[in-house]
Amino acid sequence: MFKKILLLCCCLFVCLGTGLAHGASSINKFTYGVNRDNRLRMVFDCSQKTKASAQMSERELTVTIYGKLNDGIAKSHFINNSANIKRISLEPDGKKTILHVKLKKTLSSSDYKLFALKADRVAKRPERIVVDIQSGPIPARRASGSNNNVISTAPRYARYSVAGGIKGKKITLDPGHGGTDPGAQGIDSGVQEKAITLPVSMFVKKYLEDKGAIVSMTRIDDRDVWGPDATDRQELQARVDVAENNGADMFISIHCNANPNRSVGGFSTYYHPKTDYDAQVAQCIQNRLLKTGNLDDLGIRYGNLYVNKRCSMPGALVELLFLSNRREEKLLRSNWFQQKMAKAIADGIEDFYNSRN
Repeated sequence: MFKKILLLCCCLFVCLGTGLAHGASSINKFTYGVNRDNRLRMVFDCSQKTKASAQMSERELTVTIYGKLNDGIAKSHFINNSANIKRISLEPDGKKTILHVKLKKTLSSSDYKLFALKADRVAKRPERIVVDIQSGPIPARRASGSNNNVISTAPRYARYSVAGGIKGKKITLDPGHGGTDPGAQGIDSGVQEKAITLPVSMFVKKYLEDKGAIVSMTRIDDRDVWGPDATDRQELQARVDVAENNGADMFISIHCNANPNRSVGGFSTYYHPKTDYDAQVAQCIQNRLLKTGNLDDLGIRYGNLYVNKRCSMPGALVELLFLSNRREEKLLRSNWFQQKMAKAIADGIEDFYNSRN
């Protein structure tokens, strides 16, 4: 009882960064993501070395960062499927910014960390303030002696179904890139690939659910799936893990293409033949995409791509036209054509299941 009262009443304080440069610091970017250990990492990109302090109360972690928040940064964020965290919000306070992490239950001081990362000119990273907080239960660790080449701690599903039509099928959609990885960039508008793949994937989700499928997403907003500090391999494996953990029957990753030759364009769909069905899935989707307009057919292609190779269920990686092609960039940015491509992908998936029925 005494420990509980002490926890409720005490105020934990951490202070970072003494001896700041002259002039007020500003926060130019805010990113966050949950890694495979269920730890939520929040990163504040700052214009210079910046101080920060933290206080933990019964149901809230409050972090004060001594930098002015950029007006373009979203101030309210909901954390999905977290056992410990309700939401996070940013409160501008003059030359300070206050981070509020609303908790579902009381956490201890050992459940969060506050620290600074120095600017890295090679990696083109600015000064950063980082807040880590435990978002959910810590998953069981792999036994020593296991295969160190496999990053995932998720159970392999490998009991997918291809029979019986699309209704009830569990399908994981992966909007390519996101967060700190923008992907390719439009030749005229500068639109980033991650800003195309997300809305298209959300449209695909709607069309699939209308057909009776059960859809899970690797991301539903602009974030890294693993977290902003991930290696490329960790980030890709985190996307595969979403499918594995949801017992998916199919995994579809959605991307945009680019080429130094601006005249190159068209649809292509990649597969890795780890099951008997990957090429069929790719072909069904490709066939439907070609009906969206008078666009080049680059065909289905074998690819040794990480997400295609590592997921245990049938799947494909779709390349939606070229952001380096002016005509196709305009189509990719168009809401009506995004919906048209999304419907084609959903119809192609349904065609596959109908062919196996």
